[in-house]
Amino acid sequence: MADVEPLLRTESGDAIGGDAAARRPVFELFEGFALTSVLASLERAGLLARLEGGSVPADPSEGRDGLPLATLRYLAQRGVVEEVNGMFTLSQRGREICKDKGYLVWLQGGYGHVLASLGDFSTGARRYGDDVIRDGRWVADGSALIGRDDVSPHATEVLTGIDFSHVVDLGCGNARFLIAAANRFGVTGVGVDLAPEACEDAGHAIAAAGLEDKIKVRCGDAGDLDAIPELAEADLAVAFFLLHEIFEHGREALMAYLRKLGSIMPRGAYMLVAEVQPASGAPDEKWRPEFTLLHAIMRQQLLTAEGWHDAFVEAGWSRHEVRDLGLPGAVLLLYQNTAPAGAEGGE
Repeated sequence: MADVEPLLRTESGDAIGGDAAARRPVFELFEGFALTSVLASLERAGLLARLEGGSVPADPSEGRDGLPLATLRYLAQRGVVEEVNGMFTLSQRGREICKDKGYLVWLQGGYGHVLASLGDFSTGARRYGDDVIRDGRWVADGSALIGRDDVSPHATEVLTGIDFSHVVDLGCGNARFLIAAANRFGVTGVGVDLAPEACEDAGHAIAAAGLEDKIKVRCGDAGDLDAIPELAEADLAVAFFLLHEIFEHGREALMAYLRKLGSIMPRGAYMLVAEVQPASGAPDEKWRPEFTLLHAIMRQQLLTAEGWHDAFVEAGWSRHEVRDLGLPGAVLLLYQNTAPAGAEGGE
């Protein structure tokens, strides 16, 4: 039987729907957006954990309107799961994606609706902070998942080189780092976070870990150091992806914050900071361009490692260690308080 000539071809002669579609970049974006949305939504609903825990049956009667099976078949077509003998399991690609699912939760769950409003922000029809804000719970959950592999192991390694017994986590999210520190080092800690949803999740996580006698979390502004009396007894303060929010109010506000922190905490105490550096402009750069844009939407600027160093030294802190993190462009900074007790003001 003779081959049937396609009815439609592009100007270059390719059959529509064939190789021509594969070369059109819009479909790569289309697929990425849909797959990110699906996976983040499944994680937020607790359904992705089923696949991570083992095989899921291809049951057309499960769920509403047959959506679970339709979703599994979609994920199979996109190479995230494999179907064998009526059971769906994660593929190698799927396991690698799930290992880094925090990035999807952070972006789609925490900021998807923020990015969708970019046009209105640009025209002035709406304003971030007044009309639209990020989802604090999913930012915290996504950050914790990201931090599990790309921050915490590096932080733990750095902390093994210093002595500390009481930690204050500024912007603690769901307290995952405090819980890990208490389990690993036997320390006590206090966490402060502005998002009520994150604080609620932190309380549940602390109770589940049986650490209520060691860790306390309260809802409050980590920028208001006067409202955190525990700092006076802390030999370690932690601020993961927080200081750029202080820098939002200008360099002088950042300097005042660091100086005040140094005046409250004991001389010789440490501060452990994680921050993402601004996008460099390289066309193949990962993560940093999107992180930079989102923080521009929130009217926040980012600093390079050198910029953070200059601010810390000027505020009376000395560098103990700086290293790269697993997140592209992110750095971990450990500084020690060298300011005399009560020395808050600048020159």
